Amino acid sequence: MHAKIVEVLGGIYKIVLPLPMRPSQVNVYLIDCAQALALIDTGMNTPQSLDTLKAALETLGRRIEDLDVIIATHYHVDHFGASAPLRQRSGARVYIHREDAARAQRMASLAATPITDRPQSLAFFAMHGFPLERYPPDTMRPSWMGTEGYKPVLEPDEFLSDGDVIEIGSRRLKIIWTPGHSDGHCVVYLEREQALIAGDHLLPTITPHVGLYPEGAANPLGDFLASQHKVQDLPVQAVLPAHGEVYADLHHRVDQLLEHHRRRQDRMLGLVQKSPRTAFEVAERVFGDRPRPVFHVIAATCETLAHLELAFLEGKARKVERDDRVLFQAI
Repeated sequence: MHAKIVEVLGGIYKIVLPLPMRPSQVNVYLIDCAQALALIDTGMNTPQSLDTLKAALETLGRRIEDLDVIIATHYHVDHFGASAPLRQRSGARVYIHREDAARAQRMASLAATPITDRPQSLAFFAMHGFPLERYPPDTMRPSWMGTEGYKPVLEPDEFLSDGDVIEIGSRRLKIIWTPGHSDGHCVVYLEREQALIAGDHLLPTITPHVGLYPEGAANPLGDFLASQHKVQDLPVQAVLPAHGEVYADLHHRVDQLLEHHRRRQDRMLGLVQKSPRTAFEVAERVFGDRPRPVFHVIAATCETLAHLELAFLEGKARKVERDDRVLFQAI
């Protein structure tokens, strides 16, 4: 079998596709449904990724053209970026949550609109202390945006909803909506196989990014933590993540993620105990102020903001407005 494909459960294959960024790989999952083939997530639309997917399928005597269903856990470039060319080649029906279909459409629109033409976005970052004079706005986007690497389906065939059961051949795929990492993130539960295809919701060794962004959910970290509790007690023998190795102990991993965010919030509240600070100022102290790509600085700021906003909603912090900026202070 090709080095990039391995059968993790009977008829369920993990395919490791390359990414031109960190993390450098993404796992997508091929499910043999006896009379049909389903692909969970797609990787990016790069020649290297598509060639790897093609070679992996060939080891099973299959082709991209044989795909019948494509289900996206969420809209991000490494999970949905090749959905349009794969649908075009295969005629597969494409499923994604409505919230993330809208986000994919927005990403496609933003690719053609410089942030300098989006004053509301600039005002949002300035309000939370992001120093636009230090980081030129025209660099405030990921390197893949506006490239061929992100070619999502903009009009999916079906919208996923919480609790949906998609019957494909001999398989029953239950959809569980797990917002947080993205507003429409979903995991796929195979009850008979006791397997959970987890996307980025439950990674084995790293924590997924959860940030508060303009026009996104008002409390993404609160959503993420609620989504962890939502899946924690599922009967699962194998968690199939989008990055890293398949693992078994779902309940323990949820506990680890909940504890990580509790500790992170405690640290951030400690930094605003004596005096109020903006999300950017707190992020510099938590994540460090070493030189790094602007997009990473934005992600750190928005992740910090998600923590501080949750603390505010929980009554652990107050907001202070000063000089057109929002500062947080622990109560």
